[in-house]
Amino acid sequence: MKLSRRAFALALLIAAAGLASPVEAQQSLTRPPWASAPPTAKGNAPLPTRADTHVYLLRGLFGVFSLGLDKLAQELVARGYTAEIQNWDDAETVIQQVTARASGGHTGPVVLIGHSLGANAVIEVATAVSARGVPIVLGVTFDATEPGPVPDNVAVFINFWAKDGFGRPVQAVPGYGGQLENFDLSEVPDISHTSIDTMDRFHQFVITTLDSMTRH
Repeated sequence: MKLSRRAFALALLIAAAGLASPVEAQQSLTRPPWASAPPTAKGNAPLPTRADTHVYLLRGLFGVFSLGLDKLAQELVARGYTAEIQNWDDAETVIQQVTARASGGHTGPVVLIGHSLGANAVIEVATAVSARGVPIVLGVTFDATEPGPVPDNVAVFINFWAKDGFGRPVQAVPGYGGQLENFDLSEVPDISHTSIDTMDRFHQFVITTLDSMTRH
């Protein structure tokens, strides 16, 4: 993938800002109504297990400015999920991994999480595997900068964003039948493009949502 003009501007901003220490946001999120009922549950069918749930996390620019995703991956692994980290420009690798596992008979849930350019890549991956018939149970983006439309193979999509010059709300393809939620964090103190993926209360919101869709 080529580095866009917006991505280049982002690099300059990050270089100027430095790596600031993450500051905990002072605003809590209210769970949307759909989160109380696991969207993957159908009738009395058992929920899929955490161990069989594969989470792909995609970092942003240069692979070093989205370290909040590393912490989130560690939390997910500690709770029994299978999780791995990739860089945003490894989206094609993730596409290949997801489709290869599906072709090999893996039917467990697929989850995509990304920050910045990695958030854009989440939608790219979901779109590519949609054409191959692979469902995505949950997509999560932190401050997507140039997001495409969320494809209809994504059951639940959550976008955390702020009006910081780079973040954008996301939209879905026409006729999207899933559940899409944009959380505008612009008024949360100390939110920035380089801190939005690091804040624990947002990590816990994601984990709780995923826990509602799976079992031990």
